Amino acid sequence: MHVAVLEPLEVLRCGLETMLRRLEKVNSLECRRTIEELVVAIKASDSEWAPDIVILSCCSSDDITDEVRAEFPSGRILELVARADSEHLEMATRTPVDGYLMMRDITETTLDSTLQALMRGELPMPLPVANYLLQRARSSDVAPLRRQPYFSPRENDVVTLLLEGLSNRQIADRLRISLHSAKRQVSTVLNKVNSPSRAHFVAHMLREE
Repeated sequence: MHVAVLEPLEVLRCGLETMLRRLEKVNSLECRRTIEELVVAIKASDSEWAPDIVILSCCSSDDITDEVRAEFPSGRILELVARADSEHLEMATRTPVDGYLMMRDITETTLDSTLQALMRGELPMPLPVANYLLQRARSSDVAPLRRQPYFSPRENDVVTLLLEGLSNRQIADRLRISLHSAKRQVSTVLNKVNSPSRAHFVAHMLREE
């Protein structure tokens, strides 16, 4: 897999680079401070490639995630969450990303398993993030329900499985449909709520329902 790290904090960026270079599944790696530096580095490289996964810390602005989506539309975004307090988790879950990893949990093993889960189309979500989203969903302070789009019975099945964190392959197996059909159904569901990623979709659905 091709991996990129966008991290202005040098100690974190260098630490991630050291661990990522030891992972067998990581074929190529670019670690930069900004999206501009990353784009320049990729264009200057001999072999043109686009990152399969871009790693950001949750202090990154929404503008950066938008720029990453624009530059690498097929890439997945992994967000590193520094703290488990509600203020920090609120900031982290507002960002439309494809998976989360707590910084305190980062080891070569957890980094490897999280990256591979993302490549399989799964939604890595550590317990503090999942608990926060569930608490938000149950809180009386949650905003009044807005009208949700209509989902067909099959799409409702897909929604349920997405909320369980299943990959496209697992959804296909569970519903006994082809992988292509599962991908199409997932894409349709995400488009109906204008979600750019699975993580954003899960956060949206939990908050709304």
